[in-house]
Amino acid sequence: MTRYVLRLSALLLLGLLSIRAFACAEETMYSHHYDQCMDQTGGVTVGMLDCIAAEHARQDKQLNDNYRKLMAALPAKRRQRLQTAQRLWLKYRAANCSAYVDPDGGTAESLVAADCELASTAARAAELAKLQAEPL
Repeated sequence: MTRYVLRLSALLLLGLLSIRAFACAEETMYSHHYDQCMDQTGGVTVGMLDCIAAEHARQDKQLNDNYRKLMAALPAKRRQRLQTAQRLWLKYRAANCSAYVDPDGGTAESLVAADCELASTAARAAELAKLQAEPL
């Protein structure tokens, strides 16, 4: 029992640290609402998951907006390639984030999965925005 509690505590701590460290490293990618929300959770998993879900919704909207803008600006052949790449990216994100999660882990695993989805979505939104700025 003690070993389980220690493992769970370590996983929770790692999850908290990785989320906050990633948020600092990717500060410009996440909204100010996210930082404020996370600061108010007191480290409670449910609160943190709510913050991540809200930010994920914002980032997903940004990703979709950037995708639509880029699709509208591309010639037909490149639109087809982008569509194929986006569909494959969605599958990759799901598989990649799933690989981070220990199925035998505790509640911290839900944070790991949610954080991976958020970080991946924000990075893809930024990538699509960058592609819009490049010459066609």
